[in-house]
Amino acid sequence: MPLTKTNKEEIIQTALTVFRKNGYYNTSMSDLATACGLQKGSFYHYFASKEILMSEVLKTVQSYLEYAVFSIATETGLSPRGKMEKMLLKLGKALLSQEGGCIVGNTTLEVAAQTVIFKDTLKAIFDAWKNAMKTIYMEEYPEGTAGRLAEQSVMEFEGAVMFSQLYETDQYLKDVFVRTLSKMK
Repeated sequence: MPLTKTNKEEIIQTALTVFRKNGYYNTSMSDLATACGLQKGSFYHYFASKEILMSEVLKTVQSYLEYAVFSIATETGLSPRGKMEKMLLKLGKALLSQEGGCIVGNTTLEVAAQTVIFKDTLKAIFDAWKNAMKTIYMEEYPEGTAGRLAEQSVMEFEGAVMFSQLYETDQYLKDVFVRTLSKMK
């Protein structure tokens, strides 16, 4: 196989697609090298391990979500319901529009009982999601209620993602979207 000229950012984007499709444990360094057009030995020049690569993939996802999705919670000029709708639609597009489903939820399920270097990044992503939703809910509810609603909404969305994949229908996601918006006045 001829060597492909690449860089870390391109590898991270390709790895995101491969991990999303195959999962963390079902993806080998050979799978990743092949997807990137590199020989396995050359791949280690960029990332010393699959765990380090996944850590970088999730940090990239985290940065994108915080910049482009969760920041919607503090936008001005939108009603709380408008913010929630915009954020959830953008979140759905970012996390669910590609084969394999939600990289954050799927990876969390795979590694929850394991000790991996990227577990704190997964927690940080979910915490940022809960905080963004809490910020929106606080425009209409007291802080404690807003926090509980935010946590319940995130859990319900992730459950809906799993059911949608298992039963091969997006109706669960549509339903949770409607239920979440119905909590907004």
